[in-house]
Amino acid sequence: MFASLSHLNQSRDPAVNQRRAQRDLVDMVSHITAQGRTHGTRIINISALGLMCRTEAQLAIGERVTIWLPVVKDHAGEVRWAEDGRIGVEFLKKIEPHVYDAMLSLIPPRQTAW
Repeated sequence: MFASLSHLNQSRDPAVNQRRAQRDLVDMVSHITAQGRTHGTRIINISALGLMCRTEAQLAIGERVTIWLPVVKDHAGEVRWAEDGRIGVEFLKKIEPHVYDAMLSLIPPRQTAW
């Protein structure tokens, strides 16, 4: 009998199995605002529904934030998970496809997964 090794292909990102849209790998410095304070961030991946970024800000799960994105500007979201200096943000409003494409054309792509 062979053991199942499917767990080896699973991501360590706690939100990866809950995603409803494919993420695009990017590498963009931006800022995130929560409770009236602005913090630096580096966006690692993004979709029309959310993103993952690295930040030194101590943000709680469920906290409302805004993140600056090209074309879209300040876009509202909610922190869905936080781990080791990374956070997952679900946008409160989906970015429309034509706006998403315009925004993505201005963000440098990442060549490898985080």
